[in-house]
Amino acid sequence: MIKALLIQLPVPQLNYGHRTGNIPFAAACLRQAAGHIPNTETVIFPQVSASYMGDAALIDSILAMRPDIIGFTAYAWNIKRILYLVKEIKKSYSPKVVLGGPEVTGDNPLLVNNSLIDFCVYGEGEKVFAQLLTEPELWLRKGGQADAGRIFSASGSPYLSAILNPSIENSMLLETMRGCPYACSYCYYGKARRKPLFKPDILVTEGFEWAVSNDVKEVYFLDPSFNARPDLPALLKRLAHIKKGHNLTLISEIRGDSVDDRLATLLADAGFKWFEIGLQSTNSNALRLMNRKTDLNHFLKGIDALKKRGITTEIDLILGLPGDDPEGFKNTLEFIIDNNLGDDIQLFPLSILPGTGFRRDAEILGIKYDKNPPYTVISTGRFSEDEMLDAFIYAEKALEVSFYPMPDIDISFRGEESLHIERMPDVKAPLNGTYLYCKVWLHRNRAMEDLERVAGRVTHPYQLMVPPSVDDHGYVLRALSMFTEMNPHTPCEIVFFNPSHLPDMPRLLEASHIEMPHYLDGHLRPLYSRGGNRAILFTVVSSGDGSKFSGPMQRHVYWWQAFSLPEKDDINRFESQGFDCILIDSGVERHHIQSFQDKMADEAGDFIHITFSGLELNRRWLIKTMPDDYCPDILPKI
Repeated sequence: MIKALLIQLPVPQLNYGHRTGNIPFAAACLRQAAGHIPNTETVIFPQVSASYMGDAALIDSILAMRPDIIGFTAYAWNIKRILYLVKEIKKSYSPKVVLGGPEVTGDNPLLVNNSLIDFCVYGEGEKVFAQLLTEPELWLRKGGQADAGRIFSASGSPYLSAILNPSIENSMLLETMRGCPYACSYCYYGKARRKPLFKPDILVTEGFEWAVSNDVKEVYFLDPSFNARPDLPALLKRLAHIKKGHNLTLISEIRGDSVDDRLATLLADAGFKWFEIGLQSTNSNALRLMNRKTDLNHFLKGIDALKKRGITTEIDLILGLPGDDPEGFKNTLEFIIDNNLGDDIQLFPLSILPGTGFRRDAEILGIKYDKNPPYTVISTGRFSEDEMLDAFIYAEKALEVSFYPMPDIDISFRGEESLHIERMPDVKAPLNGTYLYCKVWLHRNRAMEDLERVAGRVTHPYQLMVPPSVDDHGYVLRALSMFTEMNPHTPCEIVFFNPSHLPDMPRLLEASHIEMPHYLDGHLRPLYSRGGNRAILFTVVSSGDGSKFSGPMQRHVYWWQAFSLPEKDDINRFESQGFDCILIDSGVERHHIQSFQDKMADEAGDFIHITFSGLELNRRWLIKTMPDDYCPDILPKI
């Protein structure tokens, strides 16, 4: 019996319990395609565990399963973590490792001649994966590709056969096409197929009927351009009929200039509430070089038609495109502002992804970019590095939005017992029938052996909590070093409560073994004017008005311990003093704090962060103020 394990790792997070959208859909398609093969068993690593386990816990879980074959779905955000996990796993035994996904291209230096990887699948994976299970000699080729169009066209949704379930996010992915009719130079979608392939309507509607019958909250159509389907109006009418009487949100991507009033009405009737729409730029030179024609008049008419029917249009812009310059970028922003499109905007620095036209022609186009994921552009012939950063700041001010806000602040730590902070136990979070540590106390007399045990069982991400009595900086440095050495790709936060002196940032960063550059170092590069660490947060909690703790990835929290609750004036005063958050750790009765939460929830966005020391109270606050951002089932409970 050959046992294969398929794993998809999430986009790194800095807040535990935050939704990841990490649905292993590609793995489900592979398992579905291999289901008929005798003497084989294909298992998908549980979505929740893959999304929220730290590195060490993941490795232990995989080693306990000891599969013959391990398959990873590789993206820019997880490729380096995958390579680390494979290296550690192969220290214990020698499984066959196969990689597929957008990162697997012939021009990706991370994978070319990489001895850790036994096989690379280029493009669609269903047929090749089935062959790897039945044809051992194929592994000798080290890589391959095969058209899986027939499998795709004949296969229903993997949700129908219980290979996938909506999981904790109650969301379903529905794939109705492969490939893309466009050939944008920044994107890999169009490289998968020369001509798009569309799944038969009957299979699409069967999947949609399953979503309706199972009370799924949200269906995301994976199509890169939903408008490309030739029989779209007929399909939308069928979806509207199936959905009638059910509260279900549909989401997808669409070309704005392809939408007219008739199509907008059909989309609204079918249940679509949100579309991601790539404008990218209005600069004609940039549009030409990225091979993306856009009719701006039709674009505006399409957006207007969707908005009139209550459909949210989130418009994507790209900063740093070849052919664009600071003036052209400002013109794009003016187009957005002048046409009242600024409510829902995403701004991304250009990523020079493997396998794309821009990666192939980077030198010719004068593109300089980070060679580490997410391959962020540094400068172009018309956009210097400083001009890129200035343009980002300009866009945030012009649109009155923060494209990369600092992570949320959660300093909760108390259970039901009123223990002194020096006696607080570690906080565990429930994950698939087990518990992992999401908050670990570095108490003064705690043995390193005990901390090492805990470091092997932390979540992704996790917090290290330093109580007031700990003034041995060396002890904190050793603990941070050990935790990050065992979990080098897992983001973390270290929280100091009333420290006798402010943390020594250079020494802490030097002691850390977090992967550098980490994916977050590139992804969150625009947070600050200079590069560096973005994967470790440093937080000081203090009850006095002393020196403020501020700087890159640093937060200062006021520790409210009064036998009363703060008024709005108090919160505003702390903000004016430079605090980023207020931690309410009050002896006030629970029902009074809940009433305070109810009163403040609607205005939470108008103040600095508020967090509560009680685990249950803080869980209630997160769900109340950010219901779409967190997964309640995995947040720590008493």
